Amino acid sequence: MRRLLSILGVLVLGLALFTLWRHMGDMSAHPTFDMVEVEPGRRLHAVCEGPKEAQFVLYDAGAFGIYTDGWWVQQHLKDDFRVCLYDRAGLGWSDPVPQDVTPTPRWHVEDMRRLANALKVKAPYILVGHSMAGIRLHSFSSLYPDEIAGMVFVDAAAPDRIRGPQIRRLIRTFTRIMQLGAVSAQLGLARAVSPLVPDELTLPAAQRADKKRSIAWVSHHKASREELAALEQEVTESYLANSNADQRPMAVFSAGQIGRINAQMAEQAKNNTGYGIARNFPKESHVSLLNKENSKMLAQAVRDIAAQSRQTSQHKAAQ
Repeated sequence: MRRLLSILGVLVLGLALFTLWRHMGDMSAHPTFDMVEVEPGRRLHAVCEGPKEAQFVLYDAGAFGIYTDGWWVQQHLKDDFRVCLYDRAGLGWSDPVPQDVTPTPRWHVEDMRRLANALKVKAPYILVGHSMAGIRLHSFSSLYPDEIAGMVFVDAAAPDRIRGPQIRRLIRTFTRIMQLGAVSAQLGLARAVSPLVPDELTLPAAQRADKKRSIAWVSHHKASREELAALEQEVTESYLANSNADQRPMAVFSAGQIGRINAQMAEQAKNNTGYGIARNFPKESHVSLLNKENSKMLAQAVRDIAAQSRQTSQHKAAQ
């Protein structure tokens, strides 16, 4: 028994020293890319690449996601589009959500617009959203339809399905998981297991490190939990029922049932705008749809949307 206790003591001490070492490394670390001030004293971590006057594309990650998830989409588009990836407020390297704010989809839409304004880019934009970001894309479309040139939904959620009892239970479950994640991060357990998290996107070393670092941060878990809780509060808002997404060119890529719920709108978008596609990839995972190879397909959809948007604008100008 004494020998067992000694072994456990060594393991606990080793974990504590490892956690302290990694924490000290984080304290001396710096954001990988630019910190863009979107409000006085509050910044978002963002990386934007591509010609400054080119069509602007903004990638929005899903729940718990950060800029790294859209890395390959950006790499495939940066030669002829201005593509921005960012960490939402409170996630990754970005500053926290203001204390008096509930981070609802509507609030995050305003933050996306604040970021675009700070970057001095012009609407209309092409939005690419993964997973729960689908709700924010629908919100954006409902609130500011004239600022959108088109949208790409990547295994993304939609308001109608979120209102259902099954998905709302799922949201509550994930909210509790994020709460447990925050506790595990405080204890150093999340940091200890983060190197074991698989890298389905095969990211470059710096982006892989940022992804694993976010898993270990208490603030990241708490911000993710608050986002999900706010989402459940707002799914009954009437503006979400009228996203007008089918009034703009759109592409839908899905790996599972949740992602396919936007497919019908894509068909309507084709009738309304001349471009709308929906493709299902059952052999891919929720994450692998964003890998280097699949991102070529997502990037091509962005190009097609931009071409259709230009054609529509030229047609209206000629009338």
